[in-house]
Amino acid sequence: MTGFPPRPAQLLRPSMTCLVAGCLLALAGCATPPKPPPPTADESLPVALRANQDEVLQEVITTHGDETYICRRIKAGPVALPDTIPGVARDGTQLLWDPLGSEATLVDAAGQSVGTVAPGRYFLSYDGSYVIGNVAAESQVGANALTWARYTARFVAAPRPGEGRFADVSSIQRIDTTGGVPPQPSCELEGAHLLVPYGATYMFYRAKGRAPVALSANQATQ
Repeated sequence: MTGFPPRPAQLLRPSMTCLVAGCLLALAGCATPPKPPPPTADESLPVALRANQDEVLQEVITTHGDETYICRRIKAGPVALPDTIPGVARDGTQLLWDPLGSEATLVDAAGQSVGTVAPGRYFLSYDGSYVIGNVAAESQVGANALTWARYTARFVAAPRPGEGRFADVSSIQRIDTTGGVPPQPSCELEGAHLLVPYGATYMFYRAKGRAPVALSANQATQ
């Protein structure tokens, strides 16, 4: 005999190396979240939701948070008679979930948290600028999800004129919504609150001719 056969550990070493490498690759794949699909293009939206011709897209921001509701006694519709609709009182009112607004974090294209959405259609940037929106149009695009909407800027503010992420925003589109709708429209305890998770993409526009807001390199380009 001219030598000894290799030990089992030596025989297993190449396969173990491959196994470890494969595991590391698998873990790396799991650690990298898939990129979200691109937002629905403006020209594909219902006409009422499209941006004006004198506007240009400034930034695309996504959000995940909660749509907030309060249980209120609301006047039922004209056909909601007490003897035909369960839960309708003699005065024609019914306990229903009434929306208060959105509470969510705004995330830019680089995955960085850049601000928040607050009830009343407040869009607040961490740099101190903010915009308050008015509902210009809505469209129920998907079942069991919040409406898609277009907001026009009712009020904008910034630490200094023309400075800040939202300082020159003229309108906002809310599209590609998921969730945010109560499982049942009716409720039982008046004054109770409900949080329903939702997600959406917000498209921020400014008027053409306005200088782009100074953003960091990690934020969406103009």
